[in-house]
Amino acid sequence: MERLNERLNAIESVLKKIDPVESLLERIALLEKNIYTTKQVFTFQEACMYIGVSESLLYKLTSGKEIPHYKPRGKMIYFAKEELDEWLMQNYEPTVDEAVRMANEASATQPFFKQRRYGKRKKA
Repeated sequence: MERLNERLNAIESVLKKIDPVESLLERIALLEKNIYTTKQVFTFQEACMYIGVSESLLYKLTSGKEIPHYKPRGKMIYFAKEELDEWLMQNYEPTVDEAVRMANEASATQPFFKQRRYGKRKKA
């Protein structure tokens, strides 16, 4: 029984040491976020983390020239943050409300274009 109490005390002391780790992880996440907001050019690994894709997918995108990137010396790949943001924001998908509004606007203009116009054209 005494040995069991010793082990429980040892486990409790380890758990007390682990508790600050959560706050450290939060601080690390905050620092990473700050790095991405201030940095203008990313390395390959930083770009993977920034856009949230695996290295293999990013290699595929760069080899297919589907994503803007730079190779200043022919080997290392770099990415401009602004261009990555533009690439991420392409192919906008409207919400249901926006799609309905656009359809209503389009149907409102259709009768105007289908109307027959009579009369002579004015010469310029």
